Amino acid sequence: MNAQTQKGDWVFARNLVASICKLNEFVGQLLIYVVIGMVLVLSYETSARYIFGAPTSWALIVSEWLLGTLAICGWGYTYKEGGHVRVDVIYSLLSKRRQALIDVIMSLIFMFPLIGILIWSAIKMAVRSWRTGELIVESGWMPLAAPFRTVMLVGLLLFGLQCLAQFLCDVYYLFKGRELL
Repeated sequence: MNAQTQKGDWVFARNLVASICKLNEFVGQLLIYVVIGMVLVLSYETSARYIFGAPTSWALIVSEWLLGTLAICGWGYTYKEGGHVRVDVIYSLLSKRRQALIDVIMSLIFMFPLIGILIWSAIKMAVRSWRTGELIVESGWMPLAAPFRTVMLVGLLLFGLQCLAQFLCDVYYLFKGRELL
């Protein structure tokens, strides 16, 4: 195989994976501001409650939303960086090609069906929340649930895209014996 053919194979997959990784990298950097927002909200609530004796009705739910946003929108970035927990007792002893084979099989059996179910459920929940005007009743503030349900859907889509990117990298390594990117 010449260098030109090697360089030009799997171009679409390579570009798709690079784009997905850049997107999750960007979102991961944006999440820094979510952490700052959460600190500010909790600092405001603490000051209002203990210094001025005037607790808010909104700070707890907003901080929960920000924490949820950080968690669910960070899944794709964390997966991209290899930060999810995995049991490497046997896996780490295998060759890179066998690791790729296990990852491909497990993705097909477990990851994609689970992500599909989660995304489908999140779509149904978000649509229902927007249609019905569902409120979060755990707070006296009673905000709409739909914005956070939509954030959950976006986070799951980002994670699903990163799973697809990793799957393509693993399939490429399985067949070509080298990294896609």
